[in-house]
Amino acid sequence: MSNSRLLEALTCAMALAPGVYSRNRMFDFFAKAGIARAKCRAAVLRGIVRHLGHAHAVSLSPEDAVASGESGFVLRYQIPQMRLERLAFISRLELAVLRLLATRASATCLPADDADHALVEDALARLLVKNDTSDIALAASEVISPE
Repeated sequence: MSNSRLLEALTCAMALAPGVYSRNRMFDFFAKAGIARAKCRAAVLRGIVRHLGHAHAVSLSPEDAVASGESGFVLRYQIPQMRLERLAFISRLELAVLRLLATRASATCLPADDADHALVEDALARLLVKNDTSDIALAASEVISPE
């Protein structure tokens, strides 16, 4: 399992349950390469969810990312009261997380389906593959160790 897939799974966990990974309790964990990116992407997803309740002209289109070789999606929306127009490039897993968070926040513009639930569950399971423990923070810390 590649570190990029594990970091994407960690992004998923940090977005859905931001209090699980406390930087003050897990200082060594946050010093590892890639963890800052996962934390930043999770914060971006949570920020988008806060906007979706006020968003207009929400559109989602598939996008091929040439640089990374992976396909993803482009999310566009506007908040006219703030004169805000936002464009976000998100992966398939990030879209699933965003849909689950939007459903939780009662934002109807991005409804979640069973495929989103399954994708997120599979991603979260990646964090526990090497560990037989219920402590997901410890599990993630051990899984994301440098190879």
